[in-house]
Amino acid sequence: YLDALGMARTAEVKRDARIGEAEANKDSQIKEALAEEERMAAKYVNDTEIAKAQRDFELKKATYDMEVRAKKAEAELAYDLQAAKTRQKIKEEQMQIKVVERAQEILIQEQEIQRRQKELEATIKQPADSEKFKLEKLAEAARNKALLEAEAEAESIRVKGEAEALAVEAKARAEANTMV
Repeated sequence: YLDALGMARTAEVKRDARIGEAEANKDSQIKEALAEEERMAAKYVNDTEIAKAQRDFELKKATYDMEVRAKKAEAELAYDLQAAKTRQKIKEEQMQIKVVERAQEILIQEQEIQRRQKELEATIKQPADSEKFKLEKLAEAARNKALLEAEAEAESIRVKGEAEALAVEAKARAEANTMV
């Protein structure tokens, strides 16, 4: 009997031990599952925070990159604008130089024209004026000579005529005196 009683009690203790072990395993598994769930929740929270931080970083980096590109483009435009202004100023100064050079050329040409006019006056006009004056005086002298010669001829003819008339008259008187 005692053996049978001991066996029943041993079986009962073993059964209680298995139940206790199963319950302990179940509690342990529940705690492990809860711990795993908490770990996963914490991991998700951390992953979410990391993703948010990464997203914020990328957004800020994109914003900074856009600002850098905008500043770079602005600097390039400012450089291009300044270069264009410089080129325009150089062109304006070159045009001003051309205007001054052209004005100098015109002044030199005007001076050359005046010099040539004076040279022409000295070499052509003055001698031509002198020649004209000489020819005018020669023509006037020739005209005066011809006039004087004509007057002298007329006077000579008149005197000759008078002399002939006097001679004829004297001859006629002499003949008249001889006839008488």
